[in-house]
Amino acid sequence: MCGVINIHKKNFTTNFVSSIRHKLVPSERSRTSYLRYVRDSQSTSSLGSCGSWLILLIVFLLSGCTSLVQKGGEVLDGSVFAEKTLAVYRAAGANAKTAIEVKGLKLKNGEEILEISGGAWPGLAIRGSMPEPDGSFSLREARFLSSHTHGWNEFTMDIFGSAIFLNQDPATGILRIMGDVERVEISSGKIRLKSSYITGAAAMTSLRNRRERITALTGWMNERLHDGSHDDGHETPAFADIGEFEGYWKRMLFPELVSGKNRPEEYSVHNAEWKREDSVRWNLGYTGTVFQEGLWEYRNSGAMLRDWEEALPWIFMEYSWNMIINSFNNTVLQKVK
Repeated sequence: MCGVINIHKKNFTTNFVSSIRHKLVPSERSRTSYLRYVRDSQSTSSLGSCGSWLILLIVFLLSGCTSLVQKGGEVLDGSVFAEKTLAVYRAAGANAKTAIEVKGLKLKNGEEILEISGGAWPGLAIRGSMPEPDGSFSLREARFLSSHTHGWNEFTMDIFGSAIFLNQDPATGILRIMGDVERVEISSGKIRLKSSYITGAAAMTSLRNRRERITALTGWMNERLHDGSHDDGHETPAFADIGEFEGYWKRMLFPELVSGKNRPEEYSVHNAEWKREDSVRWNLGYTGTVFQEGLWEYRNSGAMLRDWEEALPWIFMEYSWNMIINSFNNTVLQKVK
C-alpha cells in the first residue's frame, strides 16, 4: 500500500549556500580594508588626497562584489539563507541537472512546503502545501525567472490546483497532478533592465501589464494553430526547446526581420502601408491580414517585438503551461536526500 510522503527534517547547509558564501569573501575583504582605513585616518591626518583615492578604489571593489550577490536575478538580502531543505526526491534515472525534483522546504517563518522544479523548465518552480495524511496537497504559486540579454524578469504568480505525492516504499514516491492548474495573477516581482532595477508596486504593475499582453499573444497562437490556417495539422506543436519555439514563431510574428525566403505566404509588399517604430518598418497590411484586431497596435507599435526580446522564455512558458504541468504528472521519484 502507498504511504504519505516521508520527509525528515534536517539542518544542513546546501552546496548552493556554501558557494554563495565563498563568493562573498571579496566583499568581506573590502569591508575589512575600509575599516582599517577609517582607524588609520583617525590616528593620522597625513593621508590627504591619497585617502580619497583609496575610498574610490574601495567603492569600485564593493560595486564589483555587488554583482556577485545579484547572480541569477536574486538580491541576496539574507533570504537565500532563510529556507532549509528537508528532503529531495528526484526523477528516477534522469540527469541530475535536468531531472524533475520535489523538495520539502522549511521557510523562515517555520512553514513547511513542497516545491516542484526541473525538467525542461530550469527557471520555473511550483510551490504548494505539505501533503495531508492521504498524500494530497494544494498548488499555490509558481515562481519564474526569465532572463534576456539586458536583464531579467522575476515574479511569483498565484496558481490554483491540487496534486498528490505518495511513497511506494521508503525511498520512492510518485507525483500526480490532479486536473488543470489555473494561473491567477502575479503577486510580486522584480525587474532588471540594463542599469535599472525595479521593485515593489512599480515592478508588479509592469509585470502584470506585460503578462496581459503575453497571454493575449499566446492565446492567438493557440487559436491560429487550431483553426486549420497553418500547415502542421490541428494540434499545438510540442516544441522540444525554446529554440524550436523561436524558429517556428519568429518568422510569422516578425517577417520584416527575417530573410525573404523564410517569410510566410501572407506577407506581401505589394501596395503595402508601413509604420516605422523603433527602427523597424512594420507592414500594416500583413498585420491586418494575419492578426486579430486586438493585436494590431501591439505589433505595429513595436511592443510585441520588445516583449519577444525581453521575455521570450516567459512567452514560451505561458504558451506551454499545460504541457509543463503534464510533464510533472505521474513522475516516479527516488529520495536522494
